[in-house]
Amino acid sequence: MINPGGAQDPVPSFLLAAGLTVLSGFFFTLSHGVIRHIGGFGISLHPFEIAFFSNFFSALFYIPFLLRRGTRILHTSKLLIHVMRAFINAASLTTFYMALAFAPLADVTALALAGPLFVTVGALFFLGEIIRARRWMALSFGAFGALIIIRPGLEGFSIGFLFVILSQICAAGSKLFAKHLTRSDSAITCSAYVAILQTPITLIAALFVWVTPSIEQLFWLAAIGILVAMAHISMVQAFKFADVSAMEPFHFLRLIWAATIGLVVFGELPGLWTWVGGLIIVASSSYIARREARSNNSTITLPPALGGT
Repeated sequence: MINPGGAQDPVPSFLLAAGLTVLSGFFFTLSHGVIRHIGGFGISLHPFEIAFFSNFFSALFYIPFLLRRGTRILHTSKLLIHVMRAFINAASLTTFYMALAFAPLADVTALALAGPLFVTVGALFFLGEIIRARRWMALSFGAFGALIIIRPGLEGFSIGFLFVILSQICAAGSKLFAKHLTRSDSAITCSAYVAILQTPITLIAALFVWVTPSIEQLFWLAAIGILVAMAHISMVQAFKFADVSAMEPFHFLRLIWAATIGLVVFGELPGLWTWVGGLIIVASSSYIARREARSNNSTITLPPALGGT
């Protein structure tokens, strides 16, 4: 963004990272809605196969970048870490897709909101990030809100929730690896590697349950891959501008997207507990956003890929 004098207008790093995180959450939740559609409503495919095709089409998404920039976007000095992240992220992906096959979209999304607790602890011990007391309190309230949505006492507990918990543990590890990688590699590089490397990893699991998809199924699978690729790029780019744990509260907004998609597409009307928990989650997210925006005075300039020059 250029002002009349020719200088670039600075953009608060925290606000830009927050916007990218919200956008990433929307893309991820939309892809989850498509997965629930093809994995449990009439044109069923096994979650392992859905995971493979989502990675395959995500990898294809990066072909234009490779054609334009060549193999430069894959240049990295941390290939082993990319490989490790791909295995962890593949585990997170497949277990989350399994959860979507066993539980409603809003319930899965609600329980997944407890993920920030794992990320916060991991960021504290492995990245050395400073976790303020207020952020700990807000994250705890956010997790409490997620449990309220599931129902006090976990009355509606199912095997799908076990898959969600396992998925979030793996996802926390993947995000911490991503934060480390963004110190040297671009968002495109990190996202391309995770999509490309996950493809053969998830193919191995998919071969055991393989069913050749129809044209309609391929269309939906391609949509999942594109949405996931766009979500990953937005998420990793956000990590360049703010701490991992600082961005986690904004993932709580996925509940709003999930509730809307569940109601409009699947006729799953969120109950009272969903809205009570949602209000607690939104309150905790808003509080952290306000505190971090006040304490973070650093600024950045938009890169060309995000509208800058």
